[in-house]
Amino acid sequence: MISVFHGFFYRLVAFCFLLGISVSHAAIPLEQPAEISQSSAAVSKTTVPLAAITEELRQRFEVDITTQPILSKQLNSLVAISRFYTQRQYRPAWLTDTGLASWPADLLLALAEADREGLRATDYPIDELQQQLNAAQNNVATYSVAQWADLELRVTDTWFTYGEHRLGGRLNPHRIDREWGIKDHNRDLVPVLQDALTRNQAIEVLATLVPPHSGYERLRQALADYRTLEDNGGWVTISSGAKLAKGSRHGRVKQLRIRLLASGDLTEETAAQDTLFDDALSQAVKRFQRRHGLTDDGVVGPKTLAELNIPVAERARQIELNLERWRWLPDDFGRRHLLVNITDFTMSVIEDGRETFGTKVVVGRTKRPTPIFNADMSYMVLNPKWYVPYSIAVKDKLPKLRRNAYSLTGQRIRVYSGKREVDPGTVNWHQVSAKNFPYRLRQDPGPSNALGRVKFMFPNPYSVYLHDTPSRNLFTRDQRTFSSGCIRVADPIDLAEYLLKDDPRWNRKKILSATRGKWQKTVHLAEKIPVYLLYWTAWVDEDGTVNFRDDIYQRDRRLARAWSSTQPSGV
Repeated sequence: MISVFHGFFYRLVAFCFLLGISVSHAAIPLEQPAEISQSSAAVSKTTVPLAAITEELRQRFEVDITTQPILSKQLNSLVAISRFYTQRQYRPAWLTDTGLASWPADLLLALAEADREGLRATDYPIDELQQQLNAAQNNVATYSVAQWADLELRVTDTWFTYGEHRLGGRLNPHRIDREWGIKDHNRDLVPVLQDALTRNQAIEVLATLVPPHSGYERLRQALADYRTLEDNGGWVTISSGAKLAKGSRHGRVKQLRIRLLASGDLTEETAAQDTLFDDALSQAVKRFQRRHGLTDDGVVGPKTLAELNIPVAERARQIELNLERWRWLPDDFGRRHLLVNITDFTMSVIEDGRETFGTKVVVGRTKRPTPIFNADMSYMVLNPKWYVPYSIAVKDKLPKLRRNAYSLTGQRIRVYSGKREVDPGTVNWHQVSAKNFPYRLRQDPGPSNALGRVKFMFPNPYSVYLHDTPSRNLFTRDQRTFSSGCIRVADPIDLAEYLLKDDPRWNRKKILSATRGKWQKTVHLAEKIPVYLLYWTAWVDEDGTVNFRDDIYQRDRRLARAWSSTQPSGV
């Protein structure tokens, strides 16, 4: 928070800038800032007709706001603005009886810094608003009531629009990704602005309107660092050729050193040797590979080379897209929550801001992607039966049943019509279709069950949950997109033990015993745990390591396309 004087001087400089006065002429003695401020703005104590402007605003908002040209065509945040002025009985927020307060000038300066948040300063009417402010300040006596009202609304709309973009995102996630199911944040900016005006901090408050998460702050700093890299020329492109590994001696090794030095994976002290691929360079390559989700073998093969040659500008854009995703998330994830990073194929339990449990996961195939959503885990099922989801039953199982009515028997999958078990050999499966599938398929508990020994339930409209799997070999892969949307967990017994650690009725031995029986067992958690399935392709670890991952579902691509072509939303 800046001091009172610095805040005043900051606004005075911006104010003088709008009037066309040089900063040098705006210099003032420290002992009399108030008098100078009054004299620089004063024209007449009765110049601006505040009562008439208040009445003008009242008339505009007491009719259908969509019929007002200035409201319906030029403002983004109609509903918020209407509530804002109704609550303040239509009194102007940015005008005084002598003209403009200094806040609008400060707002222009704040808008010019929008790019630092990964937003676009060009989204905001900086030049147009500056012209309006200059015209109003230079023609206080002749400005009409309607003109003052238009200017008042434009400043308010700009504040709400920018504030919402900082806090909740420039775009509406539900229009970008049909599989986005995260609950919207519930921060109401109308009382925020009302309170800020009361405390004379309308512009200072804007700085606080960002996601209150350390992950967002770290990623924002990474954006600044990568833009600095870009401004300094980026990094070199490594020529194509044979694999490079420890012991290699080649001119391309020097390119590799320069490239890894630019991104901080190699230190200057270890960059002295030019063309020899030594142990220090091998360790730097491994560090780079881990940051990009690659097998950390220290060998520069085709995949690693492709990642190395992605331009820094593209990485900066990737960071911008993920900053936008941060703005779509709630302010509070909960003291303890479970987080799945779909692109990293990992799951973590976070307690009081730090990871207390982590494991590998398998996520949905590209044709059956895991959705992005949050829900509360309330129970788990030990030794579960598997009720085959309808989509899997008609897409995967029905073709097999048509070829052989008993093809699922070996998997211990039974066929039910209502509660009655049906002999699959008595069904003419060629007459059964996706539109006419009156059966349920259920797999018995056991070692071959698709859900393994335990499933973790957080009821949601996608029928997605976490579960064990008999296909243990899949966890050795770098890219683990093999499921039909659910999340397969590498260490389900460890996770179950962790979640039940405060329940005296359960321990690891009892959990294992229950998973080996003939019957399934439902265990309710003493406290629900929020679960978040998120899609991060760029993030920064607590130690400052910047990570990137492949856009496995092309969600970055869709977001980037919308970012370039879509007008920003308002409140």
